[in-house]
Amino acid sequence: MAAFKHVLSRHAAPVVPIMIFLLALMARWPDGAFLTVDEAYHWISLSKRFATALSTGNFADTFYFGHPAVTTLWLGIAGHWMYETLSTPEIISESRDAFYPLMRLPAVVLTALAVALSYPLLTRLFGFHIALLAALLWTGEPFLVAHSRLFHMDATLTSLMTISLLLLLVALEDGKRDLSRSPWWIGSGVVFGLALLTKSPALLLVPVAGLAALLRQRESIHDIRSGVRALIRCAVPLCVWGGVAAVVWVALWPAMWVKPVDTVQRVVNEIFFDGGAPHPWGNFFLGRAVDDPGPLFYLVAIAFRLAPWTLIGVLLWIGFTASEGRHAWNGSNRWLLLLACFVVLFVAAITVMAKKFDRYALPVFPALTILAAAGICRSADVVWRRLTRVVVVPPQRIIEAGYLFAMVGLAANLLWYHPYYLAYYSPLLGGGPVAEQVLPIGWGEGLELAAAFVASQPDGRDRPIAVFYQSVLHPFAPAGVAPLQAIRDPRRVDYAVTYIDQLQRNTRPELHQPFRRLQPLHTVRIHGINYAYVYQVPPPVAQPLNADFGETIHLLGYNLDASAIRSSGALTITLEWHARAPVDADYFLFIHVLNDWSERVAQIDVPLDTGRWPSRMWRPGRCFSTLHRVPLPPDLPAGTYRLAMGIYDPHTFARLPLRADGERVGEAGDHALLLMRITIP
Repeated sequence: MAAFKHVLSRHAAPVVPIMIFLLALMARWPDGAFLTVDEAYHWISLSKRFATALSTGNFADTFYFGHPAVTTLWLGIAGHWMYETLSTPEIISESRDAFYPLMRLPAVVLTALAVALSYPLLTRLFGFHIALLAALLWTGEPFLVAHSRLFHMDATLTSLMTISLLLLLVALEDGKRDLSRSPWWIGSGVVFGLALLTKSPALLLVPVAGLAALLRQRESIHDIRSGVRALIRCAVPLCVWGGVAAVVWVALWPAMWVKPVDTVQRVVNEIFFDGGAPHPWGNFFLGRAVDDPGPLFYLVAIAFRLAPWTLIGVLLWIGFTASEGRHAWNGSNRWLLLLACFVVLFVAAITVMAKKFDRYALPVFPALTILAAAGICRSADVVWRRLTRVVVVPPQRIIEAGYLFAMVGLAANLLWYHPYYLAYYSPLLGGGPVAEQVLPIGWGEGLELAAAFVASQPDGRDRPIAVFYQSVLHPFAPAGVAPLQAIRDPRRVDYAVTYIDQLQRNTRPELHQPFRRLQPLHTVRIHGINYAYVYQVPPPVAQPLNADFGETIHLLGYNLDASAIRSSGALTITLEWHARAPVDADYFLFIHVLNDWSERVAQIDVPLDTGRWPSRMWRPGRCFSTLHRVPLPPDLPAGTYRLAMGIYDPHTFARLPLRADGERVGEAGDHALLLMRITIP
């Protein structure tokens, strides 16, 4: 092992961070496959507004939420600039497929750069092997990759908090310098300021920094008095660390230049009132809609979101550490213990808050990959020692093969889930199908597939799609979108989409009530999870009926145009159908007009065809309208007539069996339904 490390350090050490950056960038390379809710409703438009506020000097208008998301907005400005720079001279086309990747790219680069910058810090703290394996696990952890490819705050916050935390540990490891003068300590403060500008949970680094400052004083603590003095001495480095962060906070947030007190107050309100209150649309946990999922939520969510090898590695590290007892604090394991303390502190803090989503736990995932790398390396070392007692193994080749296997395995896992890394749930716990019953799922991914299905239908581009998340679906819907309640007016929309997020959390149940009576036309399923359901909105029916022809075709009712029977010389009738199962043949429809003496005075026999959809193409869940004109004899006497109808196979003339609540017309033969009685003047 030592020989392998020596060879790598001498020849490839300067290249390793670059290679890690490129690997992380490739894994996170953005696309426009789908749009998340927060991107659609907040960050893309707000970054444009942020740029406008800066250019016009309206600095007060750079505050939008108490998050505060300032680094995200700066990255958004870079994304907008790249798109405008490339699209204006027509280097790239102005399109959704070009815009969304470029909007996401600056944040992607930042998160990939964070992995590469962490590698030398990890090498200094834990040595080459743990550092390299941790960087690879971080690069390929699906939950981290999923959020790192998006234009949002959580991945940026995660990257900045982890860099700041590692710089704190390096400052502790460098015991020769006073903390307040350590470049590592000051650098940690700078990055902490950036993290705090991203999202308020970065404040949880403060107790970690305090613990780090106190640990530097541990040798001087002998009793209560010396302990108090040590605490006082911690004030200086903490003030330096926090002061540097405060300078960054003020320098990069223009709202602080003009309204500092109001800005800080609103951030505090966000932390205590918004974060401390349940989500207004509710939540979901363990199979039911809830306001607050409770204390077990993050433990379950983290277990489901971690890759199996990461979870196993963390458990291995815990086992080794527990077996060492009081000696666990020795060597580099002390820094791992501090990382574990950060994980426990962070998870405990966000558990107290009523508003919970799995992505809020994202900042602990890099720390967990580091712990996992330590556990795996310790286990590999134990196996190696036992193996070399039995056989002679060339160490360099085995280690190279191990790292190659790790990279290939991580890459294969990511390729399998591309681009829907948000749908990744640990196969150890049952994957997506089990997670769907346990955790809230869905952030907009999958809606674009629902839009693609609608667009592929012959009438899918005619009218808007009714959906709850209109802004998310709109870029992918050729005819636009409408609110979900538009299904109350079937003339406005043809299709509606319901989404797992609202169904799990029971959001606006009155909007979803009508769909309980309908069969979905299409289900969007991603990695075992039913994300979205596409329904065809039933057409308006003036005269409802309830009749089944065979096992497949259901008659909903009809609409009759009786305004110009004499002038046009025909009856014009629209029949509304619903397919209960796949229709496997081209059927014919007959309509007979019978007088009072049961004589047939007019009839039509026509294909059961909408013009776009012959009956053999009718699929379950879909509604169809067929328009028919029944010519009448010019000398037809005034009176009351009966309309009988049925469906038959044109090859055998066998009629489909009729089951109906309404009246049958025996004079028209078997399986003939009395459609209506009509008086012709």
